[in-house]
Amino acid sequence: MLDLAKAHRSIRSFTPQDIDDSLLNDLLLAGLRSSSAGNMQTWSVIVTRDKAIKRQLYTIHVEQAMVLEAPVVLTFCADVFRMREWLRVNNSKQSFDDLLGFLTGAIDAAIAAQTICLAAESVGLGICYVGTTWWAADQIIELLALPRGVFPVTGLVIGYPAEDPALRDRLPLEVMVHQEKYRRLSDEDIHEAHAEREQKAWARYNAVESVREKLEHLGITRVADYYTSDYKYSKDLHHRVSKMLIETLQEQGLWL
Repeated sequence: MLDLAKAHRSIRSFTPQDIDDSLLNDLLLAGLRSSSAGNMQTWSVIVTRDKAIKRQLYTIHVEQAMVLEAPVVLTFCADVFRMREWLRVNNSKQSFDDLLGFLTGAIDAAIAAQTICLAAESVGLGICYVGTTWWAADQIIELLALPRGVFPVTGLVIGYPAEDPALRDRLPLEVMVHQEKYRRLSDEDIHEAHAEREQKAWARYNAVESVREKLEHLGITRVADYYTSDYKYSKDLHHRVSKMLIETLQEQGLWL
């Protein structure tokens, strides 16, 4: 398990081979056994295999080809709706329709997703998280008919790998792990910790013609500047998505 976890790579290209129903069910059962706050299991997952729905998800997820290539797309959701329904049929006091309820379900959903990732990789499947789930939560709610009290947290594509990418660089462990109390890094520490990652990322971006053209167009010469540019994670994107998330959480009954 240690070797498996340390060898993780995101897979974004898949073969046409489907995933057997029994194998997918085993993966989902592994997720079901994940840790859960109070054993409330306030999460759900939507399994998408239908090509027409995948095509719509592809559009929603800014046309990432892996959404179409992977035989299975999983959308993990915080789900207090089911919990509240259980309380309702038992004539019990209602609760969980608030930010704490959402965050509890969101963490449970993420834990289950990661368990499924490890289980999938252990049998030779490849996975990649779909980070744009947050960007289009309102559209996903509509497409997947999520009731009030259910909110998409993350997406996952699963399939048989059609690529064998190298391990992606990571920051040094010593800057990620703090002993007893948080340790703030000096400017020198920050430059040193990010140096290798910046070098490899810059080479990777420049190897892709479309990305290299964007860098040249904006006159960007550093990875840090690219990350906050209009082509990556701009402040405008963060403002727009943050506003949408708050409004959508309110509409789903998950924000006081």
